[in-house]
Amino acid sequence: MTHSATYEAIILKAYDVGEADRFLILLTKERGRIAARARGARRLHSRLGGHLLPFQHVMVSLAEGSAGFLVTSVQKKTHTQPLSIVPFLSAQQGIEVLLALLHDEEPLPDVFRATLQFIGSCQEQNSPSVLPYTITLLALLGLLPDLREANSDLPLNNEERSFARQCCAGEWHHLPPLSEKARVNLQRHCSLILAEQSIRTLCAPKIAMAITNR
Repeated sequence: MTHSATYEAIILKAYDVGEADRFLILLTKERGRIAARARGARRLHSRLGGHLLPFQHVMVSLAEGSAGFLVTSVQKKTHTQPLSIVPFLSAQQGIEVLLALLHDEEPLPDVFRATLQFIGSCQEQNSPSVLPYTITLLALLGLLPDLREANSDLPLNNEERSFARQCCAGEWHHLPPLSEKARVNLQRHCSLILAEQSIRTLCAPKIAMAITNR
């Protein structure tokens, strides 16, 4: 028996499959991570294709059957301009971190809100959004050690600890200046935690560095 429902979703990944279909990885507000197939989305006159692109914020109707989820309709919830290359690469890095940490179909409304905020911040070319988003994700998923006081599990100095606390508070537009040494140290600690939690090797940072020569 097929069951249909409408979800608020962020399109994390989109893959072309078959002759005209598109396979999607969605982060839904109501059910968490969902994989769905949009049949015929790449056909010339399809009403689906233009909305089923990475990093779009949509309302999507899904029919759930024995073969999984099928997209039956979609509408944009937030109208945004396509990302240029540098913001796109930033978004790709953050979403790769998210996908490495999410495994089950489980509603995570705080993660959904943080991801929506992150994608919005990627519209700003100079926004240092990937590191704040990574720190926030680790905190929301219970993977970041307590930042209230110094501890041996996460040896950070006062500058790094203050920056991480404000990231977790969602104050991404009011973050204090961060020295390059502190940024590298925070990124290293995040990478160590990610390596413990996922067997996947993150490729997006290397691609971004190669393209932007950073």
